[in-house]
Amino acid sequence: MSILLIRILLFCCIPVGIFILVKGIKLIRRSFYGTVFLEIAYSEGGGRFTLIEAGSFSIWLKAPLLKRVALDKYKPQIYNVATGEELHLSYSITGMHANGFYEGRQEIFTFSAEPGEYQLQLIKGSSLSGLQSIITRLMPSGDNIDLSKHFLQVRETQPAILAFLAIPIIILGVGGIIGGFVLGLLADQVFK
Repeated sequence: MSILLIRILLFCCIPVGIFILVKGIKLIRRSFYGTVFLEIAYSEGGGRFTLIEAGSFSIWLKAPLLKRVALDKYKPQIYNVATGEELHLSYSITGMHANGFYEGRQEIFTFSAEPGEYQLQLIKGSSLSGLQSIITRLMPSGDNIDLSKHFLQVRETQPAILAFLAIPIIILGVGGIIGGFVLGLLADQVFK
């Protein structure tokens, strides 16, 4: 096989790597940005939302970065409006985060629900798990929290495996781009 043909094949890895990288980025974005069914400020105290399909959903906290949050003072409670049945909320296993420049989001609870209309209420209590509660007790009290800048979002949940699969796909895409470019340039030295 001639060096020119090897170089062409290696440079063809670049567009393939770009394609794989774009697919990996879309996959990871999908795991963090599901459909939003409800967004309420803590100061509102509650809100209603309607689910059209059964599935898994999550509750995210959206708040300013580097500020104390109200997770140790309030916790969400969701119940079906028609039946009055309360949904079981589970602590998020992955605790995924999505941060911007000024505010961030954290998945705090997950739940499963059937189609219907639901009511989310904030009640007194803690939304923190065991270790988080211990750390919070060590921090100074945050009584001056502006609850109008802290929001809860009910979102459609994607399987957590998507985020974990996206990382090797992104690495593979970047490797294809860089490897194809570098080996394509150095093909005459590498393949003698």
